[in-house]
Amino acid sequence: MENNNNNNNSLNQKKRPFPSSLDSNGIDDHDINELKDLEANDEGFKDEEFQKHKKAGAPIAPLGGGDAYYFDYSDPDPAFEDVIAIQFQSAGKVYWYHHPSQKEPGNELKQGDIIVAYSERGMELATVLNKCRRDFEKQNKINFIKNGFLRKATPADLEKAEKLDKNAKEAWKICEKLNKELGIKMKIVKVKYTLDDSKAIFYFFANGRVDFRELIKRLAYEVRRRIEMRQIGVRDTTKIIGGLGPCGMDLCCRRFLHSFIPVTIKMAKDQNLTLNPNKISGICGRLFCCLGYENDTYEKLRSDYPLEDTEIIDKESGRKGFVKKLNVISGNLTIVFYENKEESGKYEEKVVDRKLIEYIDKKWYYNSAGESTLLKEVLDVEPVLSKEKEALGSFSDSSENKEQQNRKRRNKKNRGQQHSNNKNRNNTVKSQNNNHK
Repeated sequence: MENNNNNNNSLNQKKRPFPSSLDSNGIDDHDINELKDLEANDEGFKDEEFQKHKKAGAPIAPLGGGDAYYFDYSDPDPAFEDVIAIQFQSAGKVYWYHHPSQKEPGNELKQGDIIVAYSERGMELATVLNKCRRDFEKQNKINFIKNGFLRKATPADLEKAEKLDKNAKEAWKICEKLNKELGIKMKIVKVKYTLDDSKAIFYFFANGRVDFRELIKRLAYEVRRRIEMRQIGVRDTTKIIGGLGPCGMDLCCRRFLHSFIPVTIKMAKDQNLTLNPNKISGICGRLFCCLGYENDTYEKLRSDYPLEDTEIIDKESGRKGFVKKLNVISGNLTIVFYENKEESGKYEEKVVDRKLIEYIDKKWYYNSAGESTLLKEVLDVEPVLSKEKEALGSFSDSSENKEQQNRKRRNKKNRGQQHSNNKNRNNTVKSQNNNHK
């Protein structure tokens, strides 16, 4: 049997109008508009770690980045053993730093080590990741950074970072107070100090642009440091705050998603989900991230199935139908066969196993005879021998007799107990009457 996606697409007939009872969408215009708004998620991709000055041979941070530079095209290709993969926050963007001295004895780095490195924000603490060769081969030369590694984090670095976190919380309160005084409508999500204590970075979320020029002047006076304001989208806001998803687990973006990918309504359709905005959107108000990273698996599974609206021919009767819905997880299809070609209101809807669908001569066929054969094989049980049958029968008879005897014995005992109780009750009443007289 030949399977080919191109052939599948070429076999798609013009859309057949579903009867009203077959409408698989069941959504109104309001829901459709809301779904379009969820899909237009450009505002959600204002990344916290967006690299503004990424250019071959340029410093990663013009202010406070030390001697760290992006690889230039003239630099030799780095070897896998000479680079490390790091992240500056939990489930954050993965950066590749050139650090060949890690091969020297005493300078080895392993997964989970805390280091001090330069980022585009300045000096920060970072965590070493377990690097993957496949991801390494996907990187362009400009994605590697040289001279960005400083040292392994010392206890003094960790203590200083903890102190700076406390100062950042105080700066957060000051910024919230100034926002109220100036009437600025924005939500402060995170405040971070660079490890060299030279700059304070304020991450905020707001609808549209915000004029914070006066705010920066007053913040710089209060905090006594350089101020950087960064507007982030709803996805990054949710990633920083965290929470629980509908599945009951921590949010994917908070646990392991290092970067966001675009998610479309088509992905939800291909995964056979209900197109209800409330059921396919996360707490950030955008479409589920899992729709994106699970889509490759669904596409691979669907490649072996006829697409929706593809014509299906019953191999036995020769009647024609079409595919209404696919369920690649359970491995079945929903097929609609019209009883009368002229009257589309009469139809037969069947859910069949994928094994009963065959692809022959560039057409899809439904083997209805194979369904009855399959059921016959399941019901065709080997007959029990006569001696075994007699033994089973005698065993069941003896078991039934014993159960009947036990039931009679229990009933007789209960009747005797009830009779004695009634007799004692009558004697008690007679004695009371005699005493009264």
